[in-house]
Amino acid sequence: MGGLHQMKEAAMETGTQTASAKPAFAARGGSGRDVVAWRATSAGRNVALITTELIPGRPLRLWGAAAETSDGGVFIRLAILGPYDGWSVTQLLAVALARFEAEQAHSGEAILADIVRHLDRAAAMHREPQDGWAVPPVSFEPAPPGSPASPFPWSLARAGQFSIALCPDAEARQRGVTPEQLLVLIDMALTSWLPVTSWRRSCWETRREVRAALALEAARAKARWAAHVADCDAEPAPG
Repeated sequence: MGGLHQMKEAAMETGTQTASAKPAFAARGGSGRDVVAWRATSAGRNVALITTELIPGRPLRLWGAAAETSDGGVFIRLAILGPYDGWSVTQLLAVALARFEAEQAHSGEAILADIVRHLDRAAAMHREPQDGWAVPPVSFEPAPPGSPASPFPWSLARAGQFSIALCPDAEARQRGVTPEQLLVLIDMALTSWLPVTSWRRSCWETRREVRAALALEAARAKARWAAHVADCDAEPAPG
């Protein structure tokens, strides 16, 4: 539980924090915390949805997610007490949409247009579980000095005090959260909200569009990774 506790404590201040991913994904039980959903991406990176103690007045124990990265892991805090408490699904959809629009502009892959279309629909359909939230806007920033080079104009998404650094390459070799991990997180959050939100139909319709985008991105990421491996195998041996 030590790794998970450290990630949670750091997330209270920053929203994301590099830490050892393995203890977080292995953690079960203890102090009312649990890993309630756990998935792996096409590149083998894990995403775990984590709950914590029941909060009075909230039927759901959802608190955040741990995402495995090349150098450990990050904790992404989810908003349940208010729009400034963490990342809302509205904000995460905005980040995902902006990233795929940037990828489409960069590569022009036809499949990206389909992903963008599904995410556009998801963003239009979604309603936050707590009606009346004025969701803070998301801003996008270039990678900070010392970060891996990125083909995209931005690598960091920020909402208030919270930030998410996205992986700059499709093969998931660099630091940061991959677009596929981000879609997995949104899908898991929507699935967790579905039994308790009063906006069940819009939640279900949003999840349907996110899952369609996720299926396309998983196939794209798998193909890109296979091409990367083939290129590496084709390189002549040194010496």
